[in-house]
Amino acid sequence: MFPKSSQALRQTASSETISTPARGSEPTQPLHGMSRIGARTTIRGDVNGDEDLLIEGRIVGDVSFPHHAVTVGSDGQVEGRLIAREITVKGRVEGQLIAAERITLKATAAVQGELYAPGLILEDGAAFHGNIDMNPEHDVLREAFGGEPRGDRVTPSAVAESDEAEDETHADRPVE
Repeated sequence: MFPKSSQALRQTASSETISTPARGSEPTQPLHGMSRIGARTTIRGDVNGDEDLLIEGRIVGDVSFPHHAVTVGSDGQVEGRLIAREITVKGRVEGQLIAAERITLKATAAVQGELYAPGLILEDGAAFHGNIDMNPEHDVLREAFGGEPRGDRVTPSAVAESDEAEDETHADRPVE
C-alpha cells in the first residue's frame, strides 16, 4: 500500500525518537509521562502512581505520588491526603497536603486542611484555612517519604523520666 521508501522513512523517524538504553544502564530520558484524571471523572478510593499527575476531576481518597509532581487543576477537587514530591493546587482540596519539596497554592486555589512541606508558595487570592508546618524534619514528612524519626528529640515523657532519675540520684543527699 505504501511505497517502501515511506515505510522505511517512518521506521527510521520512530526509531530516532525512541531510544533503548544499553543493558544495565539507566535511560537518558524518563520513559513515563503524565497521568491525567479528566474533568468528568470521579474516583472514590486511593490513587497511587509513579509519574506526574494532573487532577482535573474529583478524587475522594488518598493520592500518593511521592517521587513526582501532582497538580490539582482549576476544576479539580481532592478530599483526602495528598502526598507528592511537589504539589500545585489551582482547584479545591480538603485534607492533608504533604510535599517533599514544595506546595504552591495558585490564586484560584481553595484549600482547607494541613500543609506539610519545607517550601510554600501562596499566591495572592488563594484561599487557605488550616495549619502550616514547614519543618523539614517533621514526623509527617519522614513517614510519608520513608525517613526515620530522629531518636535524639526530647519528648515530654523523656523529660519526666529524666526528672525522676535526677530525683533518685539526689535522694540520698542531705537537704541543705
